[in-house]
Amino acid sequence: MHISKVQDANVQTDKAEEYKAPTEETAWSRIKKALGPIAVVGVVIAKFLAKVKFVLPILLKSGGTMLLMVWVYMQLWGWQFALGFVLLLLVHETGHLIVAKRFGLKVGAPVFIPFMGAFIALKEAPRSAWMEACVGIGGPLLGSLGALVCNAWGEFFAAPIFIALAWFGYFLNLFNLTPVGMLDGGRIVTALSRWLWLPGFGLLVWFGWKYPNFIIWLIVLLSLPRVYSLFRKRTEEEQRYFEVTPSQRWIMSILYFGLIALLLFGMHVAQHDLHESGVRAHGHGRDIIVQ
Repeated sequence: MHISKVQDANVQTDKAEEYKAPTEETAWSRIKKALGPIAVVGVVIAKFLAKVKFVLPILLKSGGTMLLMVWVYMQLWGWQFALGFVLLLLVHETGHLIVAKRFGLKVGAPVFIPFMGAFIALKEAPRSAWMEACVGIGGPLLGSLGALVCNAWGEFFAAPIFIALAWFGYFLNLFNLTPVGMLDGGRIVTALSRWLWLPGFGLLVWFGWKYPNFIIWLIVLLSLPRVYSLFRKRTEEEQRYFEVTPSQRWIMSILYFGLIALLLFGMHVAQHDLHESGVRAHGHGRDIIVQ
């Protein structure tokens, strides 16, 4: 009788195990089925992020610093002018970015610093003065086009704030063409003549004396090592860097001096339009006045 009970118990245990086993397997299969779509979505997202991994630094560096700059300038000029001003800076930096990419240079995302402007970091140096000049003039060319678009919108919509943005856009691109230091003009004239650095340096010193500004004097100080390097004795390898063909020199001269003339004319037209309208772009009680 006891043996029979044990046997019955064993039979019941075996049946229980037979019953539980498929239950566990079914539960696991259900979990896998439930997680299957999620896993597929996760794989798709991972592949997408791998393909567009360059978006993250742009969002963190460019987007974050852009928002910071807009917020800072918004306290001075109001959000409309601040946003337009920062977008014009973005257009300028995009010009550098496009040309650098065309030459196959590795560049970082644009970074914006309030009261100092914006910049893109070249992760590898240009291989010649011609390449450096092309990257340098790419920003002012596209930036000037952006200012021209603002000017056209201001005329078409009778909106002085766009004309004021155009004036500042013309001025900033013109200032960047000063042939000295870290400014775009300093990079451009490496393909023209190193002697152009001397009047550019003198002009920057005069500007800093007439309109005292910490940023101007910082540029002057940071330009001194480059001025010295341009006039010291060069090695044969360094000399090859500055070798530019006559046609390249003519092309860059026309682009450089022609753009300076157009920007001066654009500033004159924008200033005249602002005075004719008799209106100022207002921002939280503060006026943006072009003298």
